[in-house]
Amino acid sequence: MGAMNLNVLKSFLAVADGASVTEVANRLGRTQSGISRQIASLEDELGFTVFDRVRGRLLVNRNGKAFLRHARGAVDAVDHLPRAARDIASESIDRVKIAATSGIVFGLLPSAMARYIQARPGLSPSIDMYSLEEIVELGRESQFDMLVAPLPLRQTHFELIETINFDLRLVGPAAELANGDGETSLKRLDGMDFISLDPFATYQEGVERSFAEAGISVRFVCETSSVLTAARLVELGIGSAFLDPFVAEAISSPKVVSRRVRPPITHAYGVFAPMERPLSGEAERTLDMIRDVARELA
Repeated sequence: MGAMNLNVLKSFLAVADGASVTEVANRLGRTQSGISRQIASLEDELGFTVFDRVRGRLLVNRNGKAFLRHARGAVDAVDHLPRAARDIASESIDRVKIAATSGIVFGLLPSAMARYIQARPGLSPSIDMYSLEEIVELGRESQFDMLVAPLPLRQTHFELIETINFDLRLVGPAAELANGDGETSLKRLDGMDFISLDPFATYQEGVERSFAEAGISVRFVCETSSVLTAARLVELGIGSAFLDPFVAEAISSPKVVSRRVRPPITHAYGVFAPMERPLSGEAERTLDMIRDVARELA
């Protein structure tokens, strides 16, 4: 099998993402028959089909889904080359590249990155947001120095180098959680309205288990897969939520308070680095600042 044509891979990705052959042809400035020939030639070269033909549409099959991950990584790596060239030309080759999930991009990382930028002006770190599923799928070709994601996480090409432990914070209406000592008991939450972070937030199971152990029942008035949406709903007075302390710190509404709970509900984030490649000096500096912010806020 020789080197694969980049245009063929891009056509495959576009169709696999749900576009019709006609849509892909129009988008890429090619003919419908040309795209169909590209797909057929790709399957001939691979030795297996990547699509099932169902009522005139191409639906990615099991083999196609397995190949999709590798094809997307290859195309992303090639598309990244111009930016890499710009980095080299501007002497920014040492800049740190981090991938993280949305809540971490919003909560933990900004404070750490602000400190890094002040200490290392001109190196302009890069922070990319991915879903947890996408973080799991990132390969060696992604060129990230670090991944930061909720634990547990099984990543094939990156190894866990740091665990950031913290207690979740109860965030909710000041009128309901007025308390002079900054803490509240789980028992006090019985009957309150809550926003569930199921299924995205891996700590939601721990929250519900803690409710059960405390013998309390709450009303889940909304379910969201976004930590940021949950935070915004709390600000709008829809209910309370358990958030990490870094996101909780970023909520500035005077109508919302953040409280520790007794007994605490613990969780952890992991920092991952590429296997068989040591952290650069700049990545080490960034990790030190992430540690500092985590210690201060957690």
